[in-house]
Amino acid sequence: MNSKTYHFERFTEQLEQLPGAEYYYYKDKNFLLAEYTAEGMILGQEKAFELLNEHNIDFLLVSHHLQEQQELYFFSRTRMVRALEFLGYLLEDSGLVKGDAAYAQGQISLVMLRVYEAEKEIYDTLQYIMYRVEQYFNEIELVDAARYAKEHEKEIRSMVRFVKKQEKWFYVKTLDIVEAGKKICIKTLENESGVIVTANEDTYIMIGCRGEVYDIARDKFEQTYEMSDEPLDVFEQMLYYIPAVETVPEGEYISLDELARVCYPVSGNEIYARQLTKRTKVFSIKEEQGYFLGDAGDYMAIRTDDYQDIYIIKKDIFEGNYELAVEKQ
Repeated sequence: MNSKTYHFERFTEQLEQLPGAEYYYYKDKNFLLAEYTAEGMILGQEKAFELLNEHNIDFLLVSHHLQEQQELYFFSRTRMVRALEFLGYLLEDSGLVKGDAAYAQGQISLVMLRVYEAEKEIYDTLQYIMYRVEQYFNEIELVDAARYAKEHEKEIRSMVRFVKKQEKWFYVKTLDIVEAGKKICIKTLENESGVIVTANEDTYIMIGCRGEVYDIARDKFEQTYEMSDEPLDVFEQMLYYIPAVETVPEGEYISLDELARVCYPVSGNEIYARQLTKRTKVFSIKEEQGYFLGDAGDYMAIRTDDYQDIYIIKKDIFEGNYELAVEKQ
């Protein structure tokens, strides 16, 4: 292996949790990669996080060759990288991936893996994994909402302004879903591992044109939308999927279609927006929000009345539901 090609270096210490593995360390990202070839490899989440905490490592990726597929296990102990999102990227959305923000596991057929390796002219699985890991960290723009609002105010003011089209949107009060104080998990298009919110009178759930859901503070909802008592008709709206949340920690699935009511955008509410040119993470000022994730072509949106309220809108949703704001006289 050409060690000069990648930032990974051999990690010579033997780790009790994965005896017999070969280890490689990416110092700049505090990332440990373990190549494990023994049969019957089992690494529980508890042992994995023991390893991370003991050695003060942020990320652990275990690569395991098994028959006709490559298996990957990823553990993250920081909000900077969600495990589910990371493995989805690593396997180029062609493998089977499941998990959450802290832990995910995935597998990909060796046939498909060889195709990806050939495209990059990398004919070694370990080197290909190293390449994809470094690509993940190097080819992304990081936006901290609080810092961006402060340091880019002039740039924000120069962005193009948009308004939502006067079409139906939908909302549910969290207290109509579960009792006060109960936690629910919302899986959005920009955060498929989920955002956990606590039900209270000041937190609502919005439902978009595709059935996507996201949380919104009551005061911002009331500034942005007008309520109605008209129920959501999923057949009339032709949603891509039925909106739902899950209770935490039980994982009980709760459909929102019978609870949702129609709302309409308040005329004149504007956002600034720009189209992304590269993969981008926007870190919210709300710690529990983690980050929004967008790809090239998606849009970064900023509320005109709160420059710290920055989020991602998927390309098809933005272009189908927003229009240019009328210039003020």
